[in-house]
Formats: sequence, structure tokens, C-alpha cells
Amino acid sequence: MKSSFYRPSWLAWALPGFISGALTTLAFAPFDLSWLVFLTLAVAFYLWDSLPAKQAAISAWLFSLGLQATGVSWIYHSLHTHGSAPVFFAVLLIFLLCCYLSLYIALAAYIVNRFLPENSTLRLMLFYPASWVLFEWLQGYVMTGFAWMQLGYTQIDLPLSGFAPVLGNHAISGLIAVCSGAFVMVLKLKKSGDVRQGLLIVTPVILLFIIGGLLKNIDWTRAEGSTIKVSIVQGNIAQKDKWKRQLKRPTMDLYRDLSLAQEKDVDLFVWPETAVPDYWYRVVPYIDQLGDEMKRRDADLLLGIFVKNDKRRLLNSVLSVNGGVYNKRHLVPLGEYIPLRFLIEFFNRFVKIPMSDIATGEEEQTLLTAAGIPLGVSICFEEAFSRDVIKDLPEARILVNVSNDAWFEDSHEPHQHHAIARMRALESGRYMIRSTNTGITSFIGPHGEVIKQLPQFETGVLTNEVQPMSGSTPFVRWGDGLIVGLCTLLLFGFGYKYSSRK
Repeated sequence: MKSSFYRPSWLAWALPGFISGALTTLAFAPFDLSWLVFLTLAVAFYLWDSLPAKQAAISAWLFSLGLQATGVSWIYHSLHTHGSAPVFFAVLLIFLLCCYLSLYIALAAYIVNRFLPENSTLRLMLFYPASWVLFEWLQGYVMTGFAWMQLGYTQIDLPLSGFAPVLGNHAISGLIAVCSGAFVMVLKLKKSGDVRQGLLIVTPVILLFIIGGLLKNIDWTRAEGSTIKVSIVQGNIAQKDKWKRQLKRPTMDLYRDLSLAQEKDVDLFVWPETAVPDYWYRVVPYIDQLGDEMKRRDADLLLGIFVKNDKRRLLNSVLSVNGGVYNKRHLVPLGEYIPLRFLIEFFNRFVKIPMSDIATGEEEQTLLTAAGIPLGVSICFEEAFSRDVIKDLPEARILVNVSNDAWFEDSHEPHQHHAIARMRALESGRYMIRSTNTGITSFIGPHGEVIKQLPQFETGVLTNEVQPMSGSTPFVRWGDGLIVGLCTLLLFGFGYKYSSRK
């Protein structure tokens, strides 16, 4: 029987749900209160378990709304500060996006409470975690997906991250949910004084952290060949200045001069996304000059630039001056494409974002190489999707991500983005070269560790040796299929059994 506490006022369960969701953002970078996610999710689970299906769905929706609204509030900068959208329109668009994203977790709670057994232990320890994993994964797929604010990223420096090379980030989200569910169960059992049952619940949670810590020390991949010397150039060009006609040439000169000032034993230079603020066909002499200089140095240079495809549409690309190009395959909704094509004219009436409707690169592309080493290249938003990164593995020996987070100013987005990059390196067991315009530029190791990084909003060059790696982590071989399949079987299996008994 449901507690009467929740019946008199919807605020008794709605407000705590929203607040706990909003506080969950503090568990992510740059705040890094990683432990907080276990408590806030426990509050959410306690509420859901005490409510009928519809109210549980609303509570879950409010939890997710609080998380998304505080977690991706930085979109405001791209829409209003740099996109010239009116304040009201920018806020409305973000609110609608957050409302949509929150539907996934709402469905997760509704399905558990509506179709699965009313058993608190099973709900808290199995059903809610499995449903969370499944719908978090779906959120990254539907309409190309928006894979941000996934709970697993909060654990990048903690023992549970050891599961990333085995089962991926979604599994870590699920394990967080298991721990939160266990916390709620212990509180419930404390009231009844059932110490034995409490120990049976706490022991597996402790084992999860021990196993995770042990997994963190495993080298899933192996070094191959010699290291290469890499220099990453951070131009620190403010977004408001990036596309000003009079500053295009000075920007190009800055990147060239910073690169050529480095020692001649550098094997690879990497410039960030759209480092060259022009179209390839308009700067061919500049690119050719860079290519000649790299040949003299016996080096390679990767740079971000816009190119045109056969249909004369723009592509966001990474170009090797020695030959070869990678075209971005996974575009940013509202930033690089409008999800519903009939809304383009309406959207463009209010928002003036340069290159906000560009073409998608081919799914199958030849890997770029540097010093004869195959590289797995991603551009900005793409590294938020495990499936996009592991697509180039195990052939790629080093990961390269180029990005321009200047769109989001001094918000928490660059820090969240950097944590995501670290998770991709950890999942794949590869070093990552991360080149950004204003930060966070870094070298990341195969265990997700930050080897070296530049401060944000400073012009500079970061140089380090990078080791090519070969082999595959279990996650590279299985992808999300294993954890998603297990969670789906669990939910459908119990759901079928429960409905049959009914």
C-alpha cells in the first residue's frame, strides 16, 4: 500500500524530484562532487518506488528536467550570445529540449512501475538500474541522439570507471543506479532492524567497487612501435572574432607561426575544429604552403576546416595537408543541422548561427594517418558517442579529437566535454590527442588519465610523446550491445513472467 504522505500534495514528491535532479549536475565536471550522484539518485528512486506509475513517471521527468536544465544550460551561449537569438526564444528552446530529453527517464520509471512486479528489492536493485541503462542508451540514438549528462561520466576518477573498457559508460550509469538502489534498501531495512538482509545488499555493492578498482589496473591494449612527438596548437580565438573577415588572415598566420616555431623533430601537429576560418577552396595556396613546410620537416599536420562536397554543401572536416580528409559524420542538433527540416526557416528567423545546416560525412571513410600510424578522428560532438569512436577500432592506433568549445564561453561545457573525452580513451584503451580552440586541450592516456593539458583561454602549444596502441578492449569488441541486451532481457523477462501470473 502506498504511503499517504504522497497523496495530499503533489509538491511532496514533485519538488524533491526536481531538486535532486538539479543537484546531480554538481557530480559532473567541473564541480566533480562525484559521490553526490549516489545520494540524488537514491532520493529519486525512493520517490518512484513509493508512487503509482503515472506519478512516478512525472517525478522521473522532473528529476531529469532538473538534471538537463542545469547540466546543458550552456547551450544559451551558442543561441543567444553567439547566435543572436532573443533571450526568450533561447530560453524557450533550451526548455523544450530539456523537456524532450527528460521523457526518456520518465518512460524508464513508468515501465517499471506499470509492468513489473511491485517488489522494492527488485525495483531498486535491478529494474530501475536496467531501465535507466536502456533509456539512457535510447536517448543517444533517437533522432541521431543527444548523449550528454550520462551518469557514468561522474565516475571517471573513481573505481567504477574500471568497468568502462569492459562494458562501457552506460554500464557505469547502471552500476551507479544499483548502488543508489542499495542505499534506499538499507535505509528501509534499518527501520525494520533486519541487519542480515542489509549485509546481503551492501556486500555486492562493496564488491562492485573492489572489482572496479582492480579492473582499472588492467592494461587491455598493448604498445605498438615507437612513440611519436605531437604538438597541439591552441589558438584561443574568441567565438565573437572567429568569423570576422578582417581577422581571418591573422588567425591563419597565428596557427602557422605557432606551429613553425616548434622544434623540427615534431612528427604531428594538430589544430582544432575550424582552426582555419574559411573554406578549403578559398585557401588552397595557404594549405599548399603548409604542406610544403611539413614535407621539409618530415611531419604531418591535421587542421579543422570547412570543405564542400559534390553537391556544393559544406562539410565540417579535418584535413591532412599531406593528403586525406575526414568529414564529420555525427552533427550537432540545432548547431549544425535542424532536426525537423520544415523548421529551418522558422529557426533561422531567430537564430543566426554560422554553418547551422551542413552536410553529413559518409559513414565509411578511410582513416587519416600520421607518421604511417592510423588515427581515429572525431570532431567535437562525435566523441560523446561511444559507437562513433569505436567504429574506427581496432585499426586506429591513436584517437584524435578536435573541437571548438569557444561557443560556450567559460561555462561547465568544456569541462563536461573533457570528461567525455577521457571516458572514450578509457573505453578504447587508446591515447587521445585533444585539440581545442580555447580549451580544454590535452593529452589523455589509455586509462583515461590526463597526461598533460593547457590552461583554458590561453594561446599556446602543448607537446608530448604519444604511444600508438593495438588490440581491443572488451567494450570495443562488444560495444553497447552486451549491456543493453542484458538489461532488455531482464526487463522483458520479468515483465513477461509478471504479466503471465496476472
